Amino acid sequence: MFLVVRKIAERAGPVMRERCSERCERMLASMPESFPPNRMMADLDALKEQTARILEVLEERQAVEGPQE
Repeated sequence: MFLVVRKIAERAGPVMRERCSERCERMLASMPESFPPNRMMADLDALKEQTARILEVLEERQAVEGPQE
């Protein structure tokens, strides 16, 4: 019996994860921007943009100065 339940869970797992993920996304989208998880996601997006810009500046600086030994 355990093996049957395990096989069913293995096959249903990806579908259940996808459905749960979609429901969570819809729920978060319906919340106000001040909702803590939404603020956290916005902060993460801003951090990614800042990190990308820092990497660009460092690469430009390295191209101008040449490789450091």
